[in-house]
Amino acid sequence: MRRGTAYIVGGILAAVSAGTALAGQDTAAADLATLAPFEPLTSEAVITKTEMRDLTRQETLRIVPTSAASDLIDSFEYNVQKLDVSTFSGYDANMFLDQSRAVIWDIGAIYGLTTVFGLKNWEWGSSGFHFMNEGWFGEDTKYGGMDKLGHAYTGYLLTEYFSQRIAHEVSDPNGAIITGAILGMGVESYIEFFDGFSGGHGFSYEDFIADGVGVGFSILRNTVPELGDKLDFRLEYIQSDYSDFAPVTDYAGQKYVLALKLSGFDELEETPLRFVELQAGYFTQGYTDAEREADVDQRREPYVAIGLNLNELLKQAPEVHDTLPGAVASRALEYLQVPYTYVPTSSR
Repeated sequence: MRRGTAYIVGGILAAVSAGTALAGQDTAAADLATLAPFEPLTSEAVITKTEMRDLTRQETLRIVPTSAASDLIDSFEYNVQKLDVSTFSGYDANMFLDQSRAVIWDIGAIYGLTTVFGLKNWEWGSSGFHFMNEGWFGEDTKYGGMDKLGHAYTGYLLTEYFSQRIAHEVSDPNGAIITGAILGMGVESYIEFFDGFSGGHGFSYEDFIADGVGVGFSILRNTVPELGDKLDFRLEYIQSDYSDFAPVTDYAGQKYVLALKLSGFDELEETPLRFVELQAGYFTQGYTDAEREADVDQRREPYVAIGLNLNELLKQAPEVHDTLPGAVASRALEYLQVPYTYVPTSSR
């Protein structure tokens, strides 16, 4: 990119200089040598499709607001933008501390909300500290594995959130993904530790491993080139008949989905297949206390599906996609699966 810019700037400066030198001479006597700076672009000066995509991700513009309201809107719009957090060279403790201080209010708010939720919904403090062997996805497990996917998804979301917030708050996002992963795993470890003081839970090493899987997936998705363009980890939720609206704890209404987006492949991104996703998902039935009381038959259902890439469809309407609501929707669609937009091999 810089080499290409240098050729263009060099050409302009040369043209200006040539014009000045010829101002007092006969135009017909102009030497063709003045056109020498306008050399054909080399392959190094041409921006590839991937470089252009990376450039649009990294280049951001913050507009100085003229009022408190516009300040808030501008800040929100800026933070919705997805920044590149793929690098972590020279990472050390000082970098972690500096980046953590940049999002100290976010850290405090998340720990505070987590504590309130844990005391209210997870019975924290109802017993002495103890361990619990919960198993994974077995038929005889309490939730059929949905809780393990919930832990992985939460670790993934926290890492994504912290790394992006850091990238938006510091001058150099290098290392943000590592700091975000540490902070995300810190929150998950905090939850698991206090689960140890819950009579209905206990410290579960299976939960702890699932937390790490989710955090690790976020690291891979942000550091492996183009993986984020190809693969999403999403939650689908429709309130079940056995719970109030509770996306976090209503396992009977949840599905977890890995979506492979064909638009992320260079060979397909200009074809109709860019609107297609190949999905793998999982859900259960009959594994919540309310379902057991209603004698609902137990099912553990992995499935595959063909779905619509709604983000790619949204891009076809730039008058919507390029607005603040459009940007919010685009980011949300990376993490949330919209119901009834796919054809699965199995359903509730």
